[in-house]
Amino acid sequence: MQRIAAWHAAPDSAVACPVCDAQGLTVLDRSARPYAEWYVLVCNACGLEHTLQIPMAPLTPPIE
Repeated sequence: MQRIAAWHAAPDSAVACPVCDAQGLTVLDRSARPYAEWYVLVCNACGLEHTLQIPMAPLTPPIE
């Protein structure tokens, strides 16, 4: 999740692979907001191809 946060902070900068630390991790955002965030992580250096799903919290009504 740290690599995704780094990608969000600077989408045009190179991000290191979480497995081999090679620069150039590809992050694809396939999210289905507001239900979940889905990211595809691909590293050409080590062959990583992984999908990460992060559930999002349900919306709660305001407290009166």
